[in-house]
Amino acid sequence: MKRFVLTAVALAAVIVALYYLVYFQGFYIPGAGNETPQADFVTEGTKIYHKQADGTHKELTLKGVELSSFVPGYYATDFAPDESDYLRWLSMIGEMGANTVKVSNIMDDDFYNALYAYNRENASPLYLLQEIPVSDAANYGSQSAAAQGIADSLIEDGKTLVDIIHGRRSLTTGAISGGGNYRKDISRWVLGYVLGSDWNPDFVAYTDHGKGTGYEGSYFSTSADATTFEAVLARVMDEVVAYETDKYGVQRLIGFSNGPETDFLRYDENYAYQLRKYSFLDAQNVLPSPMLKSGYFAAYRLYDYCSDFPDHLEEEQKNSLKSILEGLDRDGVYGGYLTLLSQYHTMPVISSGYGLSSARGANKLGEEPLTEEEQGKRLLEIYDEAVEAGWSGLCISFFQDIWNQSGWNTAFSENTSVNQLWGDIQTPAKNYGLMAFEPGEEEAVCTVNGDVSEWQEQDQVYGDGRFTLSAKYDWKGLYLLIQGDFDPETETLYLPLDISGQVGSAVSRSPALSFDRAVDFILCLDGKENSRLLVQDRYLAVRENFAMELEGENPFASFPEKDSDDFVPVTMAVENNRLLEDYSAMDPSIRRELTAPGVWETGRLSYGNGDPQDPAYDSLADFCYGEGSVEIRLPWLLLNVGDPVSMAAHEDYYENYGVEFEDISAIWMGVTSGDSVSLSPFEVEGTGRHGGYHERLKRSYWIIRQAWEAVS
Repeated sequence: MKRFVLTAVALAAVIVALYYLVYFQGFYIPGAGNETPQADFVTEGTKIYHKQADGTHKELTLKGVELSSFVPGYYATDFAPDESDYLRWLSMIGEMGANTVKVSNIMDDDFYNALYAYNRENASPLYLLQEIPVSDAANYGSQSAAAQGIADSLIEDGKTLVDIIHGRRSLTTGAISGGGNYRKDISRWVLGYVLGSDWNPDFVAYTDHGKGTGYEGSYFSTSADATTFEAVLARVMDEVVAYETDKYGVQRLIGFSNGPETDFLRYDENYAYQLRKYSFLDAQNVLPSPMLKSGYFAAYRLYDYCSDFPDHLEEEQKNSLKSILEGLDRDGVYGGYLTLLSQYHTMPVISSGYGLSSARGANKLGEEPLTEEEQGKRLLEIYDEAVEAGWSGLCISFFQDIWNQSGWNTAFSENTSVNQLWGDIQTPAKNYGLMAFEPGEEEAVCTVNGDVSEWQEQDQVYGDGRFTLSAKYDWKGLYLLIQGDFDPETETLYLPLDISGQVGSAVSRSPALSFDRAVDFILCLDGKENSRLLVQDRYLAVRENFAMELEGENPFASFPEKDSDDFVPVTMAVENNRLLEDYSAMDPSIRRELTAPGVWETGRLSYGNGDPQDPAYDSLADFCYGEGSVEIRLPWLLLNVGDPVSMAAHEDYYENYGVEFEDISAIWMGVTSGDSVSLSPFEVEGTGRHGGYHERLKRSYWIIRQAWEAVS
C-alpha cells in the first residue's frame, strides 16, 4: 500500500510538473511542427490574402476596430470586463461590418474566450490583429533596445502570445498584461502580430546612437542600410515566427508599428528641429526570407503628421522620392502622406490605429471639436482615401471611450488618480471611442433638449418672481434649467456661480453686475451664437499652468488680486504646429510669439439638441431653448471641478503655487437680466466610486456601420 501511495504521489508530481512546464513555461519538443508550415493569411506583393477551404486566395482588406479592456470604474490594466462584456462588444463590432479586431495588450482569458465563442457562432468571423506590447518602462526608460533583456522581454511576450492563441498557456496577470488559463485555440482567426505601438523617438534615437550590427535570421534579416533598432525588431520578429513555426507548424503575418514621429522621412534641418524628427524606422530595411511563407507588412499609427511634408524634406530624399512626390495629390486628408507610404513600400501597408475624438475640448490650433456625426464622416473619409491609395485596411482606435487616458492640456486640472471613475468630455484623449459610457444605469439625470418634463419641483434652487433656476448633476457635469418670461433672442441672462470659497468677486466690471457674495463664474446667455462662460481672471486655470508658454511670463511673479472684478472667457491651451522657414535665425521673442501654443475659447457655449434619440442630435450641444425655458450643461472641468467623484474643486492657485483641491458642499447660483442678483445654495456631494453608467453607440458608429455593411 505504501509503495502504491508513493507511486501515486510521484505520478501526480510529474503531471503537475509537466502541466507547469507546458502551460506556464511553454515547454515543447523542438521540431514538433510540420516540415512545411501552413499559413492561413499570406501576402503577395502589396496585398493580403486569406486562403480559402478550396485552396484559392481571397484578397482581404482590413475593416478593423481596436478594442480596449477599459470599463468605467477600473483602469484598462485591471482587465475588469468579463467574457459577456467582450462578447457583447465583439457582436457590436461585427454588426458594424468590421472583419478585424485589434488589441494592444496580452488580454485576459475572457477576451480570447469571447472571440472564440463569437467566431464559432458567426459565419463572418472577426480576425484578430494582436499587438506584441512594449512596456512603458522599456519604451521610456534609460536603456537601449539593444541592451540585454529589452529584446528578450519582447520575444518572451511574443512567444507567450503564440501559446495563448493556440490555447496552450496559463498566465498570471502582469503590469500591462492580463492573465488566466488560455485553453481556446483561436489561431485560425488570428491575422497576425504587430510589434510595438507608438515607439518613443528618444528610445529609437538612443538605440541607434550606439554601435550596433545587423541581423540575419532564418525568417528575417536586415539590409546594409538598417539601423540598430531595426536589427532588434528583425530579431524579435524572427524569433517569434521561428517559435510558432517550430512548435505549431504554422505561420501568420507580422510587422512592426511605425508612425509619423519615427517614419523614414528625413526633413531639412530647419524643419527637423521644429518637428523633433530625429528617429527613423523603415520597414524596407527589414527583409523577409523565402522561409517566411505567411508574409510581412508595414504598419502605421496615424495621428499627428507634418502638413505640407513634401516641401520640408531634405534635398537628398526629395530626389530619391521624386517619382512619387511629383504625382502626389496633396488635397486629401493627410496631404498625400497615405499615397506616399503606399507607393514607397513593396509590402502591404495597414494602419494599426487611427482615430478622431468627439470631445468637447480642442487639441490643436485651427481644429475645432467634432460632433459624433463629424467624427464618423472623417473616420470614413480617411479609411476610404487610404484604401483607394492602395492600403490593405485600417483599424479605428478605439471602440470605446477610455477615461483613464490623460490629455496634455487638461491633466493639470484633474485629480488623475480618479480618472477611471468619471467621464470627462473636455479631454480629447478620453473620447476617441465609437461607443460612449453615459451617466445613469439606464439614462442620465438630464437630457439637454428643451423638454422640461424631466425636471421636478424639488430641483428648484432659486426664484425671484420672474425667473426660477433649477439644478441637477452627475459625473458628466452640472445641469441647469432657467424658466421665466423672457425672449432668448433679444434678452441677455446672467447666471453667477460661486464654486470656490477662496477666490471670487462680488462685482463684475464687464458685464456690469453686482452680487450678494463673491462669485467665480458668470454664465452669459446671449442668444444661440454668443453665449459663453466667464471666469474671474484669478481663477482662470489656463493662466496658472500655461502663462509661460502662452505669454512668456511667470504666472506667479504677478497675478490678479483675490477680489479682482475682471471676468474673462474660459479658455484652454491648444497645440500650435506652425513651422517657420528661418527658425534658428529669427529673433527669439518673435519666434516664441509665432510658435507659442494657441488658446481655444472652450467656455463658448454651443446651441443644439443634446438628445441622442432625436434626428437633430448634436453631441456638442451645451444649451437648448424650450417654451419659456433654457436647459444648460456645464462640464465639470469648465467649472474647475477636477474631481466630481469627491466633488473637489481647485483652490486658489496663487496661494498654493499650482492646482490643489478642496472639497465643496454647495454651489451658489442665481439668475438675472438686470445688473444685480442674490444667490442661493445648491447642495452637492461626490458622485462616488460607482456613479452608474450605461453604454451608448455614438452617431459615428452608425455612420461607419452603414458604409461598411454595404461592402462585403
